[in-house]
Amino acid sequence: MSTKQSNRQLSLFRSRESRVVGAHRLADDLSALLGERVRLTVNDNRSTMVSYRRGEGEIHYRVHHMFLGAPDDVVSALAGFAGPARGGGVVRRRQAGNRIDAFVRQNREHIAEPHHLHLQPRGRAHDLQAIFDRLNTTHFGGRVEARIGWGPVRTGRRRRTVKTGVYVQDARIIRIHPTLDRPEVPEFYVAAVVFHEMLHQAVPAREVNGKRVVHGPEFRQRERAYPDHDRARSWEAENLSLLLSSPA
Repeated sequence: MSTKQSNRQLSLFRSRESRVVGAHRLADDLSALLGERVRLTVNDNRSTMVSYRRGEGEIHYRVHHMFLGAPDDVVSALAGFAGPARGGGVVRRRQAGNRIDAFVRQNREHIAEPHHLHLQPRGRAHDLQAIFDRLNTTHFGGRVEARIGWGPVRTGRRRRTVKTGVYVQDARIIRIHPTLDRPEVPEFYVAAVVFHEMLHQAVPAREVNGKRVVHGPEFRQRERAYPDHDRARSWEAENLSLLLSSPA
């Protein structure tokens, strides 16, 4: 099936009724391939395209709606992704994961963008695009492909924690918390946060013994090798109250 044909088929599954029909068909196909009962939930997730959980007498899949129009080899990959790990199963699951990843890349336009896009990289104090471009050239050989911008400003009660950045893997989007966009926050700290999120693309999450490992040994090693890593961690520890407060 060509990419154009696949896109046309995928477009048929946008309505609620057609999604129900497509979901039943996909669940039946997976059940036949696995020889087990399959329960299927279809979503529009932006970060995790496929996941599964084994319960009593069934496998519960959660898949992005793009898979409702997937060709037979991708459906087989979905089945193989949840197959047993014994007897060479690890290799088969890795191959299935690679086929699923390729299908997602081919159909990336079906992944909904976050509601707060359009992304705005230029802030009041820091230009995220300039920081991203500099880091990409210096540390990643220009190979990181992602859009970057400030997250939305939310007012309300004082935060107890702050997630300074997030990388949306399948949409290739980096969002940085707006609490960093002020003159009191030095650029070397903002750059360290951006570097961390870019590193998620360079060293993607992988499955180890059935568990998804996001910050594995290679990730931590490369993060610690970043020239301003220790300096940024020290500044963060000394200025946590500033980061937890709302920007003026």
